[in-house]
Amino acid sequence: MLLLSQRDRDRLVILRQVDRGNLTVSEGARRARLSLRQFRRLLRRFEAEGDRAVVHRARGRRPNNALSLKLREQVLGLAQEPLYADFGPTLLSEHLARDFSLGPIHPHTLRRWLIAEGLWRVRKQGKRHRQKRPRRAAYGELVLMDTSVHPWLEDRCSEEIVLIAMIDDATGRLYARFFPRDTGAANRQLLVDYLMRFGRMGALYTDRASHFQAHFRARERREQDQEQALTLIRRALAALDIELIIALSPQAKGRIERLFKTLQDRLIKEMRIRGISTLKEANRFLEEEFIGFWNERFSVAPLLALDAHRPLNPGTDLLALFAETEERVIRSDFTLRYRNQHFQIQAQEADPAMPNSRLTIERRLDGTTRFCWRGRYLLPTPLEQRPEQPLPEPAPQRPPRKGRPAPADHPWRRFPILVGRARHRTAAT
Repeated sequence: MLLLSQRDRDRLVILRQVDRGNLTVSEGARRARLSLRQFRRLLRRFEAEGDRAVVHRARGRRPNNALSLKLREQVLGLAQEPLYADFGPTLLSEHLARDFSLGPIHPHTLRRWLIAEGLWRVRKQGKRHRQKRPRRAAYGELVLMDTSVHPWLEDRCSEEIVLIAMIDDATGRLYARFFPRDTGAANRQLLVDYLMRFGRMGALYTDRASHFQAHFRARERREQDQEQALTLIRRALAALDIELIIALSPQAKGRIERLFKTLQDRLIKEMRIRGISTLKEANRFLEEEFIGFWNERFSVAPLLALDAHRPLNPGTDLLALFAETEERVIRSDFTLRYRNQHFQIQAQEADPAMPNSRLTIERRLDGTTRFCWRGRYLLPTPLEQRPEQPLPEPAPQRPPRKGRPAPADHPWRRFPILVGRARHRTAAT
């Protein structure tokens, strides 16, 4: 059985298309994101070995030129010393080159180590010269996504709405929807609808909003867990093998910025003419009339008459990939607590390994909540009352200690006063 990653499966599809003559070698290399020389080598391996050709031969093997972990620890320890604490990667590399026991180490390697340990921050570069970027060659290779906050319904609606739009880079085809607010859930919902309708695009081009890129403070708080530092959208796109490209300036995503400028003129007037005053009516107009008109009127023919969208793999659950997740600990009585509600795992779903293990709770975009334990979905029953905790058994009480009469030769009997008091107490009892 051959285990392939998402990228390997996509490359295999491209190799088969080139082998059948549906794609040229140069176009296949560009779509596979490989150089022409590397793609030709891969194609020769595919003709000789078949599907196994896409599996990298160095998979699971440590690189021969990798530096030792001991050396890495020594260098990082040196970088944290007060003498070298403010050294940059390049200067530190020059000083290490003088020490034959540690250096030479390339500045790029040092920079990667220091950033991973939080000892160095990537600094912003100065303004650069920009030039017009040519369109991608095929439909579905690159999709731009952004949000426009604008009085779309003018004074006909008291509530503010936003437009989240996606535009294909090669053709200019539009896909958009109105939402009450620009939230992560709204962006994820539009992405799910797009993927279910058109398939997986090659890359998604967005801005640095928090639902696409975790801010520095969030990454700093979660630096111990790199998986948690990823946003929900970035993690889901990585699972679907969709490249996420972050624009560092508004000018970098000029095509969708110009799209919003046109929509803020045309779309507002079209909705004003029709008297649209609610979010539901605006989305119905977008879906049934305006998007079709826009794509017919303003879209352009791509350089290659191909659809680069890739189909979703069988069994892909988009609602699970784009769901918000939390973890809870299962108690020893197979109960868990979530949002002030207690749930009981039924006996037919229970497993001996569940107590004290973690269960993942998915809050999906359709409003449902799913409970997943080690890849298996459960149906726990909500409890009306809090499960009673058994009270600890009380410690056994010692019986009261009975006094014993003092012997006749006890020293206190030599004092008449004490003896009289004792006789008085005895007579009273």
